[in-house]
Amino acid sequence: MNENGNPFPPLEEKKSWFKQPKFWAILLTIILGIVLLLFFYKTVVKESMSTEEVAKSIQISWHDSKWVDKKSLPSEVIIVPSIAFKVKNVGTKPLQYVNFEAVFLFEESGENLSDGFTPALKEPLYPGQESQEIFIKSFYGSKASSKEAFIRNITEWKKIKAKIFARTKNSGYALLGIFPISQRIEGIQVIYQPEESPVPETPQPQP
Repeated sequence: MNENGNPFPPLEEKKSWFKQPKFWAILLTIILGIVLLLFFYKTVVKESMSTEEVAKSIQISWHDSKWVDKKSLPSEVIIVPSIAFKVKNVGTKPLQYVNFEAVFLFEESGENLSDGFTPALKEPLYPGQESQEIFIKSFYGSKASSKEAFIRNITEWKKIKAKIFARTKNSGYALLGIFPISQRIEGIQVIYQPEESPVPETPQPQP
């Protein structure tokens, strides 16, 4: 009984459903879930690439190779194979956060010499665009008493080739190609001379 003698107190006015705090908490949770799902779809599902897609989307458009210094002492020089290249996006999706690896092998035996890697394409490379120069060098190489010693014994210098792989954050390693490593040494200019110089003809007297 209330103060007016009414045994039934008045009922509180029921709030509208959209005025309930619980309603807004549920609504915000649903909206946040949708945003997260869209973000996941865009960054993980839509933009992810399989290993096969990576192989079909990246084309090596230019490459060059040489041996570069790793260690240089008066009595010993160590040089390692290296390769520089550019890639072109020939696919339909932007390429970003791509890592490249080079595996250096002996041409004759196929035995691994060493490998090297570099993270590249941090900025998006859109379809049809070509990258800046990418450079990879081997961790291990060959040693001799001097750079000139390599040139003097070039016939005994084993030839090397490089397998180039690319990998995105969601793919495996995709093989882009196999390229021979030239036997040029950085800082050494070799001029090949013919073994025998041609003998000039002696003019014959005219009658």
